Amino acid sequence: MRSPASERTPGSHRRPAGAGVASAEAPVPTELIDINELSRRLSVARGTLYNWVYLRRIPFVKAGRCVRFDYDQVLETLHQYPIIDTSVSGRRII
Repeated sequence: MRSPASERTPGSHRRPAGAGVASAEAPVPTELIDINELSRRLSVARGTLYNWVYLRRIPFVKAGRCVRFDYDQVLETLHQYPIIDTSVSGRRII
């Protein structure tokens, strides 16, 4: 005589599709741009951008040696930093 557990069909022990899963919309994929495109859009030198990545001043995604950026996130982050007066920066005030 077989037990009721042995009469199950494969996959019958799984929950029904959607059971216990919160319904949420799938995240919208964002377009990642490279450092050359970010440099062009922000009118900032590539060396400065690499420095900001090193200092973790701007958000980035790194896969191996490739560094990519979400332009919208970078703009939001840069609004948090004050603008430096370039006529005074780097000079000693006596």
